[in-house]
Amino acid sequence: MDQFREISIDGCPEIGRGAHGIVYQTAPDMLVKVYNENTSTDSIRRERELARWAFVKGIPTAIPFDIVRVGDRYGIVFEHLAAKSPADYIRESPEHFESYLKRSVELMKQIHAIAAKPGELPDMKRQTLGWLPKVRPFLPDHLYSRLCSLVDAIPDRSTIIHADFHMNNILICGDELMLIDMDTLSTGDPIFELATVFVSYREFPSIEPKAAYMLGVDVETAAKICDRIFELYLDAANDAALQDAKDRAQLLGCVRIIDYVDRHAELPDREKCIGRCVQDITRLLQLRG
Repeated sequence: MDQFREISIDGCPEIGRGAHGIVYQTAPDMLVKVYNENTSTDSIRRERELARWAFVKGIPTAIPFDIVRVGDRYGIVFEHLAAKSPADYIRESPEHFESYLKRSVELMKQIHAIAAKPGELPDMKRQTLGWLPKVRPFLPDHLYSRLCSLVDAIPDRSTIIHADFHMNNILICGDELMLIDMDTLSTGDPIFELATVFVSYREFPSIEPKAAYMLGVDVETAAKICDRIFELYLDAANDAALQDAKDRAQLLGCVRIIDYVDRHAELPDREKCIGRCVQDITRLLQLRG
């Protein structure tokens, strides 16, 4: 059985929070990501290797070192790294809002300029097609067929995407932004990345406002972040193009949410999430004719 050194996070500030754990600054030059309960050490090792692979590929990410015990949980140490959360950075000064968003979109585009070899990472389009049957019971035949056609028409791409791009998965380290939670790395068209942006900043907060507060902002600010990221990423596209991208991102994001809540029966807002996503999918498909 593996033996891991034990560390304490008592009194340590929280720097970032992802789906699978929380990042704490445990010393001026050391971070620790503490994983959720029941996360296996095999899963942690896999994310550690993905982070190292991503770093070699040129993705700015913290390089992980030791696996440690933190109470009854496990964590990974990231040494020689002082960081702050984007939410804290934005709160420091009003001008930081635009600065952070521009830098985060630059980071996104930097990642999207990198291609993976076939089979190196999961294919997001293939995954999404696999999730569609979970949506099937909620839609009439003609709308389900339209949804399948929309996903199938998305170009096949070897582009690397983070696939969970939001503030809690980004750290500000001096003048550089770094990504964490590498276990979601995939390949696919950038619209799948924009779908995670829409879900994080608009869809989830519209269903449950605490989703925005978990990012460290309010619902209104989260919506502004979403809109500005789309504007910056699409490089001042016209209103029609922006709206089309948001509509497609919302559709894909809602499919992903339905898959997620289907796999987590313990979620308290499960039925609420599914109902809202089905409502939005139906509305968007009807608008697209």
